[in-house]
Amino acid sequence: MPGAETVRLRAGFAIAAAALAVVGVAICQALAAPEPAAWAGAVTIGSLSLLLGLGALPLIGAEPSVRVIVGAGAMWGVASVIGGWLQVADRIGVSPFEVGVGDLTTGVQTGLPVLVGAVGSLAVLGWGYAALRAEPPVLLVSVIAGLGVLAVSVTGHGGESVWTPVFLAVHSICAAWWAGTLAALVVTVRGKGGWARTLPEFSRWAMPAVGALIVTGVVAAAVQLGVGPQLWETGYGRILVAKAVLLAVALALAWWHRRSWLPRARRHGVSERESIVRAGTEVLVLALILGLAAGLATTGTG
Repeated sequence: MPGAETVRLRAGFAIAAAALAVVGVAICQALAAPEPAAWAGAVTIGSLSLLLGLGALPLIGAEPSVRVIVGAGAMWGVASVIGGWLQVADRIGVSPFEVGVGDLTTGVQTGLPVLVGAVGSLAVLGWGYAALRAEPPVLLVSVIAGLGVLAVSVTGHGGESVWTPVFLAVHSICAAWWAGTLAALVVTVRGKGGWARTLPEFSRWAMPAVGALIVTGVVAAAVQLGVGPQLWETGYGRILVAKAVLLAVALALAWWHRRSWLPRARRHGVSERESIVRAGTEVLVLALILGLAAGLATTGTG
């Protein structure tokens, strides 16, 4: 596949994924009333997912791009700060442009995601600087991103019971790994040989990750909202149902790919373009789900 065409295809999927994450937040706006910080939250979750996936690539036989890691790390930091700023403005009831320095210490619900986002982003940028002169462990990026995912997932609704944060943490890590690693493969892997080497390894790790995602998601939803009319009478419930429907679509697509794509890719029987398109299509569905997750995280359960 010509290099220029490959670059355009990868860039097209990246732009489409970002757009669908925004669409996910817009759907939440139609179904409920999430906080304005949800828009920045979608960027935060997307950046963290990509960072987590890029950092985990050595586990499946691939090496990430340092430039992509640095770019995702910078987006994470900026989105975290903007998200905290929007949250403060919403809680004290003023325009974002009227927020003062003193408001930042009193208006934010919890500063953990903002603090971890700022420090974690700087750590990723530091890793990128070190990578210019040495070979720092790539898995460190995944660890830093994982801490960011945990900081986002355990705040807010995660504090409603003793065990809910645990279920939400596992659910969020698994979702971020699934979406982020597939996205990392799209922007990183080259040629039939690259896909033949990495896709089987990804599939091997994906089975337990997706299983844990489903179980913890069901348990967390049952604990937070229960089962009954609240699933369609509350905004939180409606977003949860929409997220579950899209997750079912993603699972069906992943199952189909496992049957029709994986065996041929393992035998070097799939072109680079087809692999990019298949992985990219799955990423698009997951990006829409991540947008819904960002809206869900800033929507009250009542």
